[in-house]
Amino acid sequence: MKQQSLLDVLGRMGTGIDPRTSWVGYLCASGAALAIGITLLNPSASQDLAFFERLIFWFVHSALAIVILETVQILLGRFRVAATLPPLLLVLAGGVIGALVFAMLSLFVLEQVLRFSASDLGGDDATLGEFFNEFRSSGGQVVLFWVLLNAPRLLMLSQQQNDGQETVQPRTDGPAEADKGKVDPDLVELLARIPVNLGRDIVALSAELHYLRVYTTQGNTLILMSFSRAVSAVRIIPGMVVHRSHWVALKHVESLQGQGAGLVCKLVTGLSVPVSRANRAALRAAMTERGIKNAERGARDLAVGAAGPTDERRAG
Repeated sequence: MKQQSLLDVLGRMGTGIDPRTSWVGYLCASGAALAIGITLLNPSASQDLAFFERLIFWFVHSALAIVILETVQILLGRFRVAATLPPLLLVLAGGVIGALVFAMLSLFVLEQVLRFSASDLGGDDATLGEFFNEFRSSGGQVVLFWVLLNAPRLLMLSQQQNDGQETVQPRTDGPAEADKGKVDPDLVELLARIPVNLGRDIVALSAELHYLRVYTTQGNTLILMSFSRAVSAVRIIPGMVVHRSHWVALKHVESLQGQGAGLVCKLVTGLSVPVSRANRAALRAAMTERGIKNAERGARDLAVGAAGPTDERRAG
């Protein structure tokens, strides 16, 4: 029994750091492993520090690098030019820009803090020449680190492309686009990245940092696209953002269910999406207006923020 329980715990831990399912968990685990590895190697930059100080030093550097690289990649994905770049080239571009920012912060902020903490107040201020030296010494390593981190998902994207060479072409019969006589280029990009076997009936969109999970009635796929651009692309579909990282198509909403102190939006495919408190009233109004199945019960759950099973029993 204990062995089975341990296997379950290990299985959940594995899922939590698997890049195919949890990008945030994977980044955290990779950053921690990198920091511990560098601490044990004890490079010259931290040789004067005690073990615990070295560990903190490299944890801060690893966390800072990942946060900077991820932020740069997300911001880069919001520009339409990102649609013209292959995924690998886009990640490389994010790595180079991120490496520049990391070198700047590492030299002008982190090292100055270390000097101050070491009471080395007589040290010279960092110069532009030192910045270029810092970038030259660490830039390539940061870019390589970022590409290797993204490698599992880049391989997934490549496999998806190979599995479905055909692409789904958008129609121009949406109300907003029909009037313009053209299709939104963001919508063209979004639909072109969905494997043909998954169809075009989009159920939900979920942000996984700079990646996007697209759910259709036939399954789900991962693409390299920012959440904000994707939400803008599907504006011709009646839907709404129900959480900072989730958008749903209203026609596919089945009900709202209580989950602890919060609420989740249950979709016809069985997918459950969290609903933020700020979006509850708007979702309640949208569900009622469209006459969605179980809308009355869902609206009641939204109003009281309580679990749904009690209401179901009363309704029965």
